[in-house]
Amino acid sequence: MPPQPLGAAGRTAAYGLVLALTVLLALWGAFLVPLRVGGVLLPVSWVLALGGNVVLGVVGGRLHGKAGVVLPVLLWMLVAFTLGSRREEGDLVVPGSTTGLGFLLAGAVGGAVAYGLHVSRAPSPR
Repeated sequence: MPPQPLGAAGRTAAYGLVLALTVLLALWGAFLVPLRVGGVLLPVSWVLALGGNVVLGVVGGRLHGKAGVVLPVLLWMLVAFTLGSRREEGDLVVPGSTTGLGFLLAGAVGGAVAYGLHVSRAPSPR
């Protein structure tokens, strides 16, 4: 039996999941910025930011069009930049180092790639 298309409620629920995963991706990536193994810095957060934003943006775009691509990226940037801001207590999750700035840049580029893929995608015949 072929898969049935999602109704409005199903698309909304799926998009809610995309937004929840976006927040988790930003949190997880932010805490992985300083990851070191044997003293060697591993830019795993860059891969997560770039790849994750592309995937979540493409899925969001298929669910809700252009706005579906843009909202996850803006949400990711809100969380990531908030974690990159020093609090009154002095806490800072994403430092202003090369790795931290690379993480923020990779996330923004991932969102731009997702938007470009959505805009360039030919409309599907219905």
